[in-house]
Amino acid sequence: MLVTSRHQMKPSFEYSLESALLGGAALVQLREQELKPAVFSYMAQLVAQLCRSYNATLLINGQVEIARSVADGVHLPEAVLQNERLPEIACKGVSVHSIENARRAAELGADYVIFGSVFATSSHPENEPAGLEALHQVAQAVDIPVFAIGGISAANAKSCLEAGAHGVAVMSTVWQAADAVQAVRDLREVLE
Repeated sequence: MLVTSRHQMKPSFEYSLESALLGGAALVQLREQELKPAVFSYMAQLVAQLCRSYNATLLINGQVEIARSVADGVHLPEAVLQNERLPEIACKGVSVHSIENARRAAELGADYVIFGSVFATSSHPENEPAGLEALHQVAQAVDIPVFAIGGISAANAKSCLEAGAHGVAVMSTVWQAADAVQAVRDLREVLE
């Protein structure tokens, strides 16, 4: 899963995203927080068109109505687990940081969870990494796919699968690479 981060995407958001799709990114999460609703909606339509062009699945972070109108699903924050149910939409995932919340997400009908940070990450340097053993425990605790996030690279992605993850979610590894096409290809090669 490739998670967008417009501040890291150079020379432009669209160029970087298309490069990653060209490299074989098959699952994209549009995560651009702090945008005004109209701007986010426009960006979602642009990303949806690009994803369709490359037969990639698109998830929208946090914006259920926009996800319903242009995407394949929605990705939700851990806070939604306080609710009695998750929104009705074809595909829904939740970020989790514990076994308990992974189980809660599964009970509420999440189709997948993202667990992390597995390794140390520059985006959240204050967070202690959970590690591969915690990832393994979460993957064993639920019957839905678990994606590992946080400090994932081509060098450690396979260890996440060996720990039980269904896949990995990445940002910096692709967006800060000199060549996004090659960065995605390197990850796919390791994961396949």
